[in-house]
Amino acid sequence: MTTEKVATDIRKEQIVEAALHILSDTEVKKLKISGIAAQLGLAPSALYRHFKNKDAILGAILEHIRDKMYKNVEIVRKNNENAIDRLRELLRLHEGLICQNQGIPRIVFSDELWGQERIKRQRMYLIIRGYLLELEAIVREGQKKGEIRPDLEPAAVARMFFGIVQPAALLWHMSEGDFDVKGHFIAAWPLFHLTLVTK
Repeated sequence: MTTEKVATDIRKEQIVEAALHILSDTEVKKLKISGIAAQLGLAPSALYRHFKNKDAILGAILEHIRDKMYKNVEIVRKNNENAIDRLRELLRLHEGLICQNQGIPRIVFSDELWGQERIKRQRMYLIIRGYLLELEAIVREGQKKGEIRPDLEPAAVARMFFGIVQPAALLWHMSEGDFDVKGHFIAAWPLFHLTLVTK
């Protein structure tokens, strides 16, 4: 029974990765179960054992994005004691999340997500809201240790940080990968850093 569960988890992850690979070149509305199955060398019926339909796969992709974002927070917490160093490394990890996973910006900015389906919008909102709370926690810890100005509102700092990331992802998506995400982050970081430490 344990072996079956592991196999199911692995297959689900493979399906999500295959869907994201397809989304690197295809609009979300054109994503098909048959195309994902072909990418994996499987019959479409094999995918239906794991996901009820395309919407279920899109939901799994959202959870995949969430997991990657939270994993990055874990990484920076493990690698750095200083809050500012954590935020700087997190920005660097966002570069990889945007540029090495081309399907992620495509799904985040898709009409399928932001269109008429409120549930999908709410799921994405909850993912981002939870991530912002993680950023706030990093800021508060930095304030307690004297690394970040104590007069700053942690929630505002978290949104400012996310405000560096979101336009980079959007511009990279709109330019089909031509926008210089790394250059944007390098230019934006000193300005953000000054806000954290200068009264």
